[in-house]
Amino acid sequence: MSAQSLKLQTTTISMAHMWQGLLIALVLYFLGILAVYVNRLLGFYVLGLVLLIYSLGLISALMSGYQSTAAMEIKLLLEVVAAIGLGINFYTVVLLTRWRQNH
Repeated sequence: MSAQSLKLQTTTISMAHMWQGLLIALVLYFLGILAVYVNRLLGFYVLGLVLLIYSLGLISALMSGYQSTAAMEIKLLLEVVAAIGLGINFYTVVLLTRWRQNH
């Protein structure tokens, strides 16, 4: 589903760019997890940076959904998915903080 069919004000994104974004996300998460095993403190900072980047992307999705001229159901779905993603990011930060304090 493209952003234009959702009537979001954005540029067209090709499938190659979407795969590239997914690959970058997986590499960043892998580097964060690898950094936890190599140097625990560095790993927490890397994972925190990754979560911050994705939280900013989810906030951008929330704003795009709010400003969209799409149907109310699509706007609501976009807002709910972004809010769930932010909740998962926040919970991940809480779990990482607890794990860091215990080790």
